[in-house]
Amino acid sequence: MVSLQNVAALIAAVTILQIGQGLLGVQIPLAFTADGHSRSALGFVAAAYSAGYMLGAFGATTMLARVGHIRVFAASAAIFSVTTLALHGAATVFAWGTARLIGGVAMALMFAAVESWLSSSIGKNERGHVIGVYMVATKAALAVGPMFAIGFPIGSPEPWMIAAGIAAISLVPVCFTAAAQPAPPQAQPLAIREQFRTAPAAVVAVFGAGFINSGVLALAPLYAAERFGAAAATAFYSAAWVGSLILQWPAGRLSDRMDRRLVIAMLTGLSAAAALGLAVFRDLVPMWGAMLLFGVWGAGALSFYGIAVAHMADRAEHGRIAQSTSGLLFVWASGSIAGPAVVGIVIDVLGGRGIFWFAGLAAVALTGAMYWRGFVREAPKTSEKEVYADQATTSVAAAEIAYGGETGAKVAEAGVEAGR
Repeated sequence: MVSLQNVAALIAAVTILQIGQGLLGVQIPLAFTADGHSRSALGFVAAAYSAGYMLGAFGATTMLARVGHIRVFAASAAIFSVTTLALHGAATVFAWGTARLIGGVAMALMFAAVESWLSSSIGKNERGHVIGVYMVATKAALAVGPMFAIGFPIGSPEPWMIAAGIAAISLVPVCFTAAAQPAPPQAQPLAIREQFRTAPAAVVAVFGAGFINSGVLALAPLYAAERFGAAAATAFYSAAWVGSLILQWPAGRLSDRMDRRLVIAMLTGLSAAAALGLAVFRDLVPMWGAMLLFGVWGAGALSFYGIAVAHMADRAEHGRIAQSTSGLLFVWASGSIAGPAVVGIVIDVLGGRGIFWFAGLAAVALTGAMYWRGFVREAPKTSEKEVYADQATTSVAAAEIAYGGETGAKVAEAGVEAGR
C-alpha cells in the first residue's frame, strides 16, 4: 500500500493529536464547573472554540501558501499546547473563552495542513482504504483519550500537562517525515449561498450535526459526573465515540443503496430515541444502561455528517463539488457555535436531563426534516452515487477544498470518492 506508507506519518500525527482532544473533551467541562462557573458559561466557552475553528479555517489558505504545511502544523501545535496549559490557570470565563478561541484557530490550521497534504498524497485506487484507516485511527483515539484523565482529581494540573504534551508530541511525525509537501494552495471563493439551492437536506443535516453534537459532547461529561460520580465521566464520554465507530461504515454503505436523506433520518431517529430514553428514565437507568444508551446516541448522532456531505456531492455539479463541499464545513461551524450556548442554558433551566431533552427533541425535528425531504422531493437525477466513506465531523478538510487549483481538485476528488 504505497499511498498508506506515504501518509503514515500524517495519520500518526492526527491520531496522537486526537488522543489529546479526547482527554480535553472530559477535562474541560469538569474543571470549568469545579471552578464555580455555570453550565451556560461552559456553553459560551465551547462556542468560542468553534468560532476559533471557523477563523482558523478561513485563514488556513494564506498561512499554508505563505509558510508551508509543516511550519503551519508545527507553529499551530505549539500554540495549541500553550493554550491548553493556560486553561489550568484561567480564572474567569473570559480567560477560558479566549484560550479556547485561540486553541480553535490552531486546531483548524493543523487539520487544514494535515488533511490537504493527506489528500494530495493518496493514490486514486487506494483512497477508500487510506481514508478508512485514517478515520478508524482518529475516532479510536477520541475514544481512548479520556482514559488519560483517570486517577487525577478534578482541578489537578496533570491532565492539562498530559494534553499539552500530547499536542507537542504530534509534531514529531510531521516534522520528521520524508514525504514532500504539496504545492501551495490557491484561494477560491466559497459557495455557501449556493449550497441550499443544490441540496437543502445536506445543509440542514450538517447544521444539525454541529448544533446538536457539539453541545451534547461539551456537556455530557457533567451529566455523568453528577449522576454517577466524576470517575464515570470518562467512560460515558468515550461510549459515544465507540458507538459511532461501530455503526458508521454500515450506515454509509447503506446510503449507497438508498436515498441518503432517509438513512440520515434513520440515524437521527436512533439518536433521538436514545436521548429521549435518557431524559425520561434518568433516575431509573443504572450507569451501564446510561452508557449503553449514550453509545446508541453516538452511533446515530455522530455518524450522519459524512452521509450529508455525500448527498451534497451527489447533487452538485461536477465543477462545483469542491466549492459546495467546502461550504458545508462553515455551516457545521455555525451550528457548533450556537449549540453549546443553547444547551448550556437548557441545562441551567431543566437540570442534568435537559441535555438529553435538547438532543432528543432537536433530533426529532431533524428526523422529520430528512423524511420530508426524502419523500416529497424526487431522487437525484444522476444515475450514479458517489461511493461513501466516513467524514469527520470536526475536520477542516472541507475548508482546504475551497483553495482551488491543483490541490483543491485533488482534495475534491478525494472527498467525492470518500463520500463527501
